[in-house]
Amino acid sequence: MDFPFNLNKISASSTKVYLATFDFEIGIIIAAGDDEFLYIVAFKDSKNIKDIFVKVSKELSCEFVNKKNKLLENFEVELKDYFDGKLRNFSIPIKSFGTDFQKEVWDLLYKQHYGTTQTYGDLAKALGRSGSHARAIGAACGANGHIIVIPCHRIVASSSKGGFSSGVDRKEWLLHHEHKYS
Repeated sequence: MDFPFNLNKISASSTKVYLATFDFEIGIIIAAGDDEFLYIVAFKDSKNIKDIFVKVSKELSCEFVNKKNKLLENFEVELKDYFDGKLRNFSIPIKSFGTDFQKEVWDLLYKQHYGTTQTYGDLAKALGRSGSHARAIGAACGANGHIIVIPCHRIVASSSKGGFSSGVDRKEWLLHHEHKYS
């Protein structure tokens, strides 16, 4: 599998984290996980993909292995079901690395209902912060290492779709896809 950067330069060697790519109409998705957790779900051309891999590599002191393990096989089934409109919530166990604030945002995003949207400001308020924290919410969404599984595409700006680390066109596609099956 071709990566937009050299994985060997960021890999350590204590723990093995397996990699797989999945090709869907919306684009190529890269996933990484060990036997317990899914650590990465990102589009191959996401603007933050290298940062996500570096963060996981540092946290786990891992070696990335281009091989699909059982967890990634199960995730592939769930992804196919999601894109076929049959799955609304992923059940694969995930583990995220980020600041306490980012994790708080991601935990709330994970609970965002399929086919619905919420504004960055409303999410800030749901976290007990003022609407002025909308930019911080957006930054946490941009650092999300589990695209689709932690559905940051469901968070929008008050007057537009807002940004998306994998492109606004993909965000719109995902929102339309979920609306179609809601």
